[in-house]
Amino acid sequence: MLEVLLAIAATQPDDNAITKYCMSKFEHWTDRAACGQQLRQIERELEVEALRKFLKENPHYRYPGMALPNGKIKPLDVCWGSDKTYGTSKERRC
Repeated sequence: MLEVLLAIAATQPDDNAITKYCMSKFEHWTDRAACGQQLRQIERELEVEALRKFLKENPHYRYPGMALPNGKIKPLDVCWGSDKTYGTSKERRC
């Protein structure tokens, strides 16, 4: 199925490529729906896999405000990750 999805994406760059492919291959609407659902699921799994790979290579993108332009990483704040709900204000640095 992966090869079919990649072939579809390469030959038809529009947004309805999966629907058009399934409509051309199947006559009955339930078969078309099943085909479309399977291909969309595979497409989603590929997107998630690519995102996981990216986040593994760039862990600073997991947290908002950490990634800066030109590949720079913002240094952590002194209070980052600390529990700010307990203790008196004199005890807390944050």
